[in-house]
Amino acid sequence: MNGKQEAALEQTPAKQSAPGLGWNEVKGELVEFFASLKLAMFLFLVLAVTATIGTVIQQGERADVYVKEYGEEAYRWFVRLGFTDVYHTWWFTSLLALLCINSLTCFSQRFPSIWRSTRQDKVSVTLPFIKGLKQSAEIAVPGATKETVAEGLVQVLAEKGYRVLAKKDAGAVTVYATKGIMGRVGAHVAHLSATVIVLGGLIGSLYGFQEFGVCLEGQTYHIPRGNFDLRIDKFWIDYHENGAVKSYNSALTVLDGGKEAMHKTITVNDPLVYKGIWFYQSSYGDSWDQVEMARLNIKDKDTDKVLTTVDLPWKKEAILDKLGLKITMTDFVADFGFNSTEKKVFSKTAEHANPAIKLTVLERQSLEATPWIFYHYPDLFDIQGSKYRFELIGYQPKKFTGLQITRDPGVTIVWIGSTLIVVGITLSSFIYHRRIWAKVLPSESGVTVVVGGTTHKSQLDFKKEFTKLQGRIRTFKS
Repeated sequence: MNGKQEAALEQTPAKQSAPGLGWNEVKGELVEFFASLKLAMFLFLVLAVTATIGTVIQQGERADVYVKEYGEEAYRWFVRLGFTDVYHTWWFTSLLALLCINSLTCFSQRFPSIWRSTRQDKVSVTLPFIKGLKQSAEIAVPGATKETVAEGLVQVLAEKGYRVLAKKDAGAVTVYATKGIMGRVGAHVAHLSATVIVLGGLIGSLYGFQEFGVCLEGQTYHIPRGNFDLRIDKFWIDYHENGAVKSYNSALTVLDGGKEAMHKTITVNDPLVYKGIWFYQSSYGDSWDQVEMARLNIKDKDTDKVLTTVDLPWKKEAILDKLGLKITMTDFVADFGFNSTEKKVFSKTAEHANPAIKLTVLERQSLEATPWIFYHYPDLFDIQGSKYRFELIGYQPKKFTGLQITRDPGVTIVWIGSTLIVVGITLSSFIYHRRIWAKVLPSESGVTVVVGGTTHKSQLDFKKEFTKLQGRIRTFKS
């Protein structure tokens, strides 16, 4: 390679590589995305639609309730999409988390600069700055001195609640007054409170629970999430004189470590609270798997004559010596169904659409049978070899009380957020940040005051105040 070629190579500029996408660029894009107003509006819209779904479709109900209300196909889609428990789905939690990130990003981007601007004592400003303010005026005060006018101005502004600073420069006195700083941050406090409320909701969604319990009177149920037991002492309904329902009541006893720890009668809006778990009176109804009493007619097969009528208590043997019978009611279903695969009887719904009881019949120590007796179809089955036919003519269903069982560890945070939003809205609505600057300049006849001011809200009220201030300045004399 000769010298000319080497020189040419040395003079040829090296090919520059394209600038890469560094961390600062990525960070800036992420911050811009999460602080976007469009993202906030989208999240609020989706959450509003979700809340509507959660309001229209009952949450946390039994499967048969949804099937009866919407049909089996709709219920399957509800389960797939999480519409039966909207507020505990992964996608609803993700929406809340995104809203928190969006709100916190907006707060971190905007609040610090506003806070710094409110705390800065901007005394050293130029004359053109004051004259360029929305409210400004130039007032001549003949026969006055700078010191007298400046002192009077400081006193008047202090009386109106301003925090006043004064600075003496060569040939002029500058006065700066400010009040209502908290009004500027009120909107941001309200903005932050929404994040706190959402955060409380997220904590409740992740670490809390909501369940529905169907509880029978006299029964004791273990509450595994609280490691204690709950006994249903009594359930009853109070009525008004006109027959309308007044209230549903459940007398409850908490058993902790085998000892009675708490008693309370709950109503719809007065729950029992123990170890952070809330028990609400939610509903009531007739049990689909138990009855208190069933009434039977026992007939002679040949003559179809009613030989006797007997009331059978739940799972207690009735002995009829004259007929040579021992009868026990061992099971009950409200809406009879039979699973041919598992060979099991079950209740298709909670409604008493096709009630039936199961008996254990011992006849003269020689015949033992376990027939199902149907309320609507008394002659459906016949007990082979028996002299009698059993007819179910009535029964008294056992009432259950429906309890809503919830724990929400985020409820305290939600209350803090709710308090913050009230404080923020109050600050923003009733306190306005106002700032006034004035330069007191000597003139041939006395003093000239150049005064200006600004406010972020309530411009009309500030204009009236500013006009009154001008009138007071004109009264200052030596």
